[in-house]
Amino acid sequence: MQFIMVSHGNLAEAMLGSAEMIVGKQERVKAFGLEPTEDVSTLRAKIQARLDEIGSTEEVICFTDLFSGSPFNTVVSLMGTYDIRHITGMNLPMLLEAFMMRSNPNNGREAICEKLIKEAPSTFIDVNKHLTKETND
Repeated sequence: MQFIMVSHGNLAEAMLGSAEMIVGKQERVKAFGLEPTEDVSTLRAKIQARLDEIGSTEEVICFTDLFSGSPFNTVVSLMGTYDIRHITGMNLPMLLEAFMMRSNPNNGREAICEKLIKEAPSTFIDVNKHLTKETND
């Protein structure tokens, strides 16, 4: 299974680097960023080249940073041509979970995506309320 991460600027690359600090080097992952000096056609060409390189031999999950942003729209524009599962709103806990789930060959693309969406709300914690609850317990 291949993962493609797409963001504004170098966020995807930085998130991949941070995830690898925690879970180790990851294979079959490529991070792309839309740089201020580029337009979406350049980003689209890079992602398309990667998808062509992968071919139809492996399942692909694309992670984008922001719903309806340029990286998101770029991936959406490729979804009619390529068999892509697309999750947006990527964050570090989501990526860590995806990497760990992918390491188990029994976890297919749909199972990974379903679990990520189900667990997404738990990646956001109001620390003030959490700490207040702990002191009141």
